[in-house]
Amino acid sequence: MRKSFKKVFVSLLAATTVFTSTAPVLANKITVNMPYTIYQNIEKNNISAGVVHEKIMKFTTSGWWNINVLRINLLNPYTELKGLVNPNGLPNRDKVSSMVEKHNAVAGINGDFFNYSPLPSTLGALIDNGELLTDRRDDATPALPGFFVDFLNNAKIDYFKRTMEANNVTTGGKININAVNNVSTYFDVVTLLNKHWGSKSIGTRFHNDLVEVVIDNDVVTDVRVGQEAVSIPENGYVLIGRGQKSEELLKFSVGDTVEINISTTPDINNIKFSIGGGSYILKNGELNKPDISSPGNHPRTGIGINKDGTEVILVTIDGRDSSFKGVSQEMFGAILRDLGAYNGLNLDGGGSTAMAIKPIDAQKATIVNKPSEGSERLVVNGVGVFSNAPVEELSYIKIITDDTNMFINTTRKFSVKGYDKNHNPIAIDESQLIFTHEGVDGNISGNTFKALSQGKAKIIANYGNITNSIDINVLGNVKDLTSNLSNFNIDINSEKTLPTFYGKDENGYQAKIYPEDIVFTTINNIGHVDKGIFYSGDTSVAGVLTAKLDEGIENILVSVGSNGKLIEGFESISNFKFTSQPETVLGEISLSQDAKEGQSSLALKYDFSQGENTRAAYLNLMKDGKDGLPIAGLPKKLGLWVNGDNSGSWLRGVIKDSKGNSHTIDFAKTIDWTGWQFVNTNIPTNVSYPIVLEKIYPVETDSLKKQSGELLFDGLTAFYPPTLSNVVLPTPSSLKDSKNIKSPINKDGFSFAVLAEPKGLDALVKYDASSKVKARVNNHKIAISLNGISNEFANGLNNYSRIDASGAYKKNKHKDVVFININTQKNGIRETNVAQWTNLKNDLNGATENNIVLFFSTPIFGANGFKDTLEAELLHKYLVEAREKGKNIFVVHGGNSNTSNLKDGIRYIELNTKTLTKPEDIYDLSIIEFVVNGSDLTYTISPLFEKPNVKVGK
Repeated sequence: MRKSFKKVFVSLLAATTVFTSTAPVLANKITVNMPYTIYQNIEKNNISAGVVHEKIMKFTTSGWWNINVLRINLLNPYTELKGLVNPNGLPNRDKVSSMVEKHNAVAGINGDFFNYSPLPSTLGALIDNGELLTDRRDDATPALPGFFVDFLNNAKIDYFKRTMEANNVTTGGKININAVNNVSTYFDVVTLLNKHWGSKSIGTRFHNDLVEVVIDNDVVTDVRVGQEAVSIPENGYVLIGRGQKSEELLKFSVGDTVEINISTTPDINNIKFSIGGGSYILKNGELNKPDISSPGNHPRTGIGINKDGTEVILVTIDGRDSSFKGVSQEMFGAILRDLGAYNGLNLDGGGSTAMAIKPIDAQKATIVNKPSEGSERLVVNGVGVFSNAPVEELSYIKIITDDTNMFINTTRKFSVKGYDKNHNPIAIDESQLIFTHEGVDGNISGNTFKALSQGKAKIIANYGNITNSIDINVLGNVKDLTSNLSNFNIDINSEKTLPTFYGKDENGYQAKIYPEDIVFTTINNIGHVDKGIFYSGDTSVAGVLTAKLDEGIENILVSVGSNGKLIEGFESISNFKFTSQPETVLGEISLSQDAKEGQSSLALKYDFSQGENTRAAYLNLMKDGKDGLPIAGLPKKLGLWVNGDNSGSWLRGVIKDSKGNSHTIDFAKTIDWTGWQFVNTNIPTNVSYPIVLEKIYPVETDSLKKQSGELLFDGLTAFYPPTLSNVVLPTPSSLKDSKNIKSPINKDGFSFAVLAEPKGLDALVKYDASSKVKARVNNHKIAISLNGISNEFANGLNNYSRIDASGAYKKNKHKDVVFININTQKNGIRETNVAQWTNLKNDLNGATENNIVLFFSTPIFGANGFKDTLEAELLHKYLVEAREKGKNIFVVHGGNSNTSNLKDGIRYIELNTKTLTKPEDIYDLSIIEFVVNGSDLTYTISPLFEKPNVKVGK
């Protein structure tokens, strides 16, 4: 309000003072023990002049920390910090990414804590260029700390204190202003609302006795009691209140002259930007007891300032996730200090925690952290990072590609972006770009490199006297080819962009493959492929699209055209009912005589004007009194006629399959039409037939959109594609492990067996079956059991050595093999015993043996694998690093099947360790038999009991 209140400012600070401490404050020092770091990776990117984004992935003994950091150099003349708010007014919440875009910032984080009721209001002050935009009621609770930047770019954390009065110059009376653009439930304090609040005052929205005094250009123009909301003057404000405060407000009369006196600490005249926070968690390098209680581990957002005041550090840390658990306020203070902060402020966290990045050359802001609610929460304000750096000459270039792995005899495309020294984007004249390569044989045409030999390559881009390069790993021949598409249906004379194809080499290393490098053939004249696009023919037919490269083969079933069958004509309302989510969404259904087909259609009225977040109006389908409309056969599409209302709503549906799984389908991303239009959607390829259509509904996910409308539905149709029969498909490829073979044992070699002790087997099958198991195991020098070795079972074994791989971490060695047992009974290494990580890292790094075999009681990946999927990927990373140092890595783990998987050179072998419950389980018992000859190790997986092949006669 600097512009409105500039006449009378009473500062508590001397005019020559910028930021000083107002009184000695004794820090409530605390001690926090930082967890031990197991792994850390830091990625740094320049966002703009003086702004660096760091993404820190840290795995500690307490779990994962996903830390995003923005470092702002306060000495950079082109960079500044400012507040982010919704342009529609302070009580209107918004996403951080949206505010970054609307204000043209380069980055931002969420800001102050806030109350939801009666309207979103911050707990602290927000100041912009010496103007107080909002501040809570001054008598609510003790002042909370805030972050401040003055006009000389000095930053500090302090407690904002304010007294504010409206002086009636005409009568000599005065009234204390308790809050600015910040309302409370009972409105029993005097609150000032100005243009930053919005276009209208409160009026009778919550109370019928609210007093509102309108002041325009320092003169009272209206005094209102219990009236509708009034327009807030552009050069004025409205004072509101009720209860005891109404008597004071009613002393103002139309025509009175009013002046505002405001006194603040720090001096508002010197504050360029300030935002409120929750707790002063780091004070002068010491951890400080939080100002407000927020116990437990949660996502956190905060601001740090380094010791010499030259750098501001904006930080988010994620939580409430399967991998990211969050941290306490106290630990967050320690993290800020570890990042270089000397003073630190905790902002709003939890579901509000968000950091958005929008480099100058980006059209949209990107959320770089992982919001705990799955998407951004709407918040009241944020901290924005801005850059006005001038565009200068080209300084450096970046090379970009979509995969740094590629296969021999395939291609990889590259693009180049240019930037000046302030990290502004600079246009590149592609005709002046020159690409070269080294390290492998190959050729370059334009921006496309084709590899002709295997190995490590470097692609070099030259632009004038500026050069940059990128490393590429050229793999051998493709052994397996896959995509995420097994079948699709397409209309006649239509086109479809084919999915991304990936190949694997003989060691399980994966790379993206362009469609241009793949040979496509078809069966039954279904169409053809050109530059990654499939063009269907002019005949309704079913066939096969086969992709082939080297030994990799992938078949995709294709059906062209379909036959439509009407499954609901909307002629009776008895098969439908209306529901909504949440209950604030109002609506109804009825029959309409405006029909596209037949005699009637079904009308759905809805009102999304109330409530926030996702709102939906459901048309629930029924059949014979039961929920859902059954759809016979194997349809590939559903469609219906919709008379649209141009509301912009999203039109969706819900299908339930035979396994009880629900699938959401999209009829239209946006209802942007009026009149009748036929819309259709593909049925997800992973459904289990038969299916039931449960709902059709419009939905709105944007809290700022409050539309209402009416839709008409008619002619619900299922589309059935032609079927494929009597076709012999090319055999699809599968990766074959060269180590998964039966090998003889050389003179100096040995073998070892891995199994799960078949506990209770003899009692279950009622004969001495375990003797056969023991005899098989005794063929090997070493016996290893994944589920323990009982005394009873051990009595029949005569191996040189037996290893119980079910217990605590342990390492064993024999010749050129080191055996490592890791306990993962709690579906993870850290969760079971975090000390195992230190042992494992040391043993992987220190192993002199060529072969390392690791044993886990549970799977690593998949539904039954590690609960912390990031921990599973980290384990894989360390194993790959060991392999690239020349080690052969084998991972044997318990599970529900007997399989092997080769991934990036690591062999993951699963052994069925399920408890035996019925006699037939004997046929699921398998044994893994390894043969070690020198440094070479091979293996086989074999059943211990062959299932009899019984033919049943007629």
